[in-house]
Amino acid sequence: MQCDDICDMLAAYQDDELSRDQRQAVTLHLESCRACSEVLTDNRRISGLVRRDADMSAPPTLRGRIGKSLDRADLEAASGKSADSWKVGRGTRFSARGETLGLARWIAALAAVCLVSILATWQVMGTAIHTDGIARDVLNAHLRSLLQDSPVQVATSDQHTVRPWFAGRSDFAPLVKDLSADGFALVGGRLDYVADRRVSALVYKRRLHLVNVFMWAAAAANDSAPVASTRNGYSLLTWNQNGATYWAVSDLNLEELRTLQRLL
Repeated sequence: MQCDDICDMLAAYQDDELSRDQRQAVTLHLESCRACSEVLTDNRRISGLVRRDADMSAPPTLRGRIGKSLDRADLEAASGKSADSWKVGRGTRFSARGETLGLARWIAALAAVCLVSILATWQVMGTAIHTDGIARDVLNAHLRSLLQDSPVQVATSDQHTVRPWFAGRSDFAPLVKDLSADGFALVGGRLDYVADRRVSALVYKRRLHLVNVFMWAAAAANDSAPVASTRNGYSLLTWNQNGATYWAVSDLNLEELRTLQRLL
């Protein structure tokens, strides 16, 4: 199969909707084609973002407008502005005023549902685009740190020194842990700039690999499950915990980043 054919099948592959032979063919192709594998990774990342952010309810103002629209439809139908009798489709007649009222309310409700669906889609897609922009900023900040003589501004493994260093320099003082016993040695901390804000960054070292953990105050108080992604060969993991947003990035594999996330 060509890459175009594989890309057309990736959504069904991801949802386990292919036949056994088709799934085997796609799997074999993905093992040897990095480009298609990265497309599948991006698809899964976007699906994770949608699942994380799609649990939402309509805002109170929208619910109020929907309720007023339904009430207005009821009043118009009851006042006789709607015909007492008309046909809907072939062979179907609504002649009673009660049926007129019900149909008008049904039409208004259908329009309201469509509006809510459109707004929810816009919100989810907007969130996904925003998160993708942050991921790009996070990776760029990580790469910048690797180009410096030192990736930290305060170089110490003493967690009791690193956290006070952020006081007065950042509006968010991160919880600092020395995880040397678990294989993640604390190198130190620094300030960085991500998503148009100054953020705190902790740097850990695992074997010869550096891990940047960026933190800032979360927009929402609720915790969220980690969402993983890869960009240009680097692993990224983001989650919300205890009122803070975390982004971890490294050339480590995602499973090791998940280990660090659980420790933090």
